[in-house]
Amino acid sequence: MADKQPQSITSDLPSDIWLIRTCEIYKDEYNDCKTFLSKLYQHYIDGGKQDCSQWLTDYNNCMLFRNKKDKEAAEALIEVERQRRKARLQSAKNNDIWEYRTKPPTEWFKPLSTDQKT
Repeated sequence: MADKQPQSITSDLPSDIWLIRTCEIYKDEYNDCKTFLSKLYQHYIDGGKQDCSQWLTDYNNCMLFRNKKDKEAAEALIEVERQRRKARLQSAKNNDIWEYRTKPPTEWFKPLSTDQKT
């Protein structure tokens, strides 16, 4: 029995566990999504009302994971966060205003000038 190594608490968690936000953030996003100003913003910017139920589902999954260590809830939450992250990165990649650099500028290491007057 002395040969047993103590098992790490995090050893059985998914590798993308860092994607999960604190549960209160999901609740705040849900509450914000339901406000009148958010609905007005959604109408004029997105062209319609946004379905806020995913934020509530995420909050419930987060609380299940926090309180009962439910791995399925954590995995569902991680998958939703992956989809959100993918959509956010895709919209950045679709932006054709900025040119992405392939290498740093030639003088990136040059010290800043101190000649500026404040």
